[in-house]
Amino acid sequence: MADSVNSLPQHFGTQASPSQPPRNTATTYEDTAPTTAGQSDADSHYIPRPKRIACVLCRRRKLRCDGKRPSCGTCSRLGHECIFDEVRKKSGPKRGYVKQLEKRLAQVETLLKSQETRIRSAHGPGSIVPAINDSPDTPGGFPQDNASMSSPEGAADPARSGQVFQQARASSRTGFEGELISLGLQEPLPMREVIDELTTIYFEKIHPGMPMIHRPRYLAATNLPLSSRPPICLQYMMWCHAASVSDKHSNLQLIFYQRARKYAELDEMKGFGESMVTLAHCQTWVLITTYEFKMMFFPRAWLSAGKSARLAIMMGLNRLDGQGIDVKQTLLPPKDWTEKEERRRVFWMAFCIDRYASVGTGWPVTIDERDISAYLPASEESFISNKPQQSIRLPDALTGGDISLLSPFGGVVILACMFGRNIPHLHRPDPGDNDHDLTGGYWQRHRALDNILLHFALSMPSHLRLTVATTDPNVIFCNMGIHSATICLHQAAIFKAEKNRMPEQIATECKRRCILAADQISNIMKMISHLDLSIMNPFMAFCVYVAARVFIQYLKFRPDDSAARSSLQFALTALQALKDKNPLAESFIAQLDLDIGGTAFGDVRDSNKACFTRLASVRSSFPIQRSC
Repeated sequence: MADSVNSLPQHFGTQASPSQPPRNTATTYEDTAPTTAGQSDADSHYIPRPKRIACVLCRRRKLRCDGKRPSCGTCSRLGHECIFDEVRKKSGPKRGYVKQLEKRLAQVETLLKSQETRIRSAHGPGSIVPAINDSPDTPGGFPQDNASMSSPEGAADPARSGQVFQQARASSRTGFEGELISLGLQEPLPMREVIDELTTIYFEKIHPGMPMIHRPRYLAATNLPLSSRPPICLQYMMWCHAASVSDKHSNLQLIFYQRARKYAELDEMKGFGESMVTLAHCQTWVLITTYEFKMMFFPRAWLSAGKSARLAIMMGLNRLDGQGIDVKQTLLPPKDWTEKEERRRVFWMAFCIDRYASVGTGWPVTIDERDISAYLPASEESFISNKPQQSIRLPDALTGGDISLLSPFGGVVILACMFGRNIPHLHRPDPGDNDHDLTGGYWQRHRALDNILLHFALSMPSHLRLTVATTDPNVIFCNMGIHSATICLHQAAIFKAEKNRMPEQIATECKRRCILAADQISNIMKMISHLDLSIMNPFMAFCVYVAARVFIQYLKFRPDDSAARSSLQFALTALQALKDKNPLAESFIAQLDLDIGGTAFGDVRDSNKACFTRLASVRSSFPIQRSC
């Protein structure tokens, strides 16, 4: 007996010999009786109870089974057939899963070790670079070429920008690897303090001009499990925009931009591309397009604008409020009014970007007005506070409907629409135009567009009118947009009238309307000169540019007009102030430099030397375009 007892620890987890009774075939033992000091040798050995095997029915229903044979108590009481499965099924992960997971962890460890080695050799102890895969020989990494990572103001400092990633690198190895695998990331995220700071900057400075993300819901979503958080491409693009208007983090903007594009394109390549058909990805491409225009990445910006517009159409955002529309649906119905309003806002942002992209090139727009049945965006207060508000459709607002409740964002949409209507008016000739005849198609369209602008300017509700206390960037841009659209419309009319030798009063009246509109833009810029220009719409630089061109054309005939000369100097100064946070203004300065060159008032350039410091490099970067 003692021998059998002493041999028990050598056979834990093993099956009994075939000579034993069937009951003990799958029996295992546990040594659960610890030995205490002072006990005898006989008491120190304890034979544990054998484990009972539950019957199949109790195991399936997770009931307590007494293990009695041939029928346990539960089966006897319920009258069921009791079956004992003597063969235990293997538990744990599927075959090959553990090896696959170990392989992935080994890859992460290899990346970490190679990165740490490169850091020590290249930057010395304690220095950290931004990303694990920034090395050129790492698959999917970003190039460390200064030319590709340089901004219009100079190259970012990798050593400085890397400081924001120290906390992620210094965190525990297990947690870090798990986050990389869960998110599919190939580099650490910024420190939590930096993320919070950039998110705050975004909603304080970027969101007011592009109000398409519901702040409370976004912030709540960032605290959800990893799989339910906003896509990492959207987060990176929001941080990019915030860094672009922050002196402290400006060196990070191009890194964030490249990562946002990379992860957006990776999502596009997953499966059949279904991963990118989300509202968050449409928001991402709208933000990417805006940033690319602002940074003068014009070819990329044009393609990104098309992607955001097509994505909005594919999700049916243009038909949100349509009745009985039998088209393919790719999104689930919105859960509440706020979610539906957010979808509206994303669509209208894509619509505005589509119009801004076309007005600077003359190329056709992507979104056709006739396919739109969505209401204009409601007020920001109702959107944030989740209070439904009735709005108005775009055609009704353009044909004299009640716009007393029109939101500032809705006003911006109307002006973007007018820019869009001006494009086919100027660049889509029709056999019935007869631009030499005032009763022809061209001049009829001209008067119709002019009447819409005049009616909107006169009927604007009081909350959309500009005052000294106005700080809403959409109200400011809406007022500037009215005068910019007027200039674009009448500049083309001047060209047509002079080309066809029409009565002089036609061109004279159009010139008068242009100079009045340019003066209004100049006055608005003076009125907001005390505000932070980084919160303004990036395309406001276009409004200042068209006003400056009017002053240049006016001075060509009256070079001694001191008022026009002063207004031109102020417009150049305003563009110089805008280009500090909005490099797009620099492209307009380059075009104005060409217009001013060789004129009798060329001394204006001497008084604004700071505006023309980098024009040679700017001109070599992109072709000079005339917008209207």
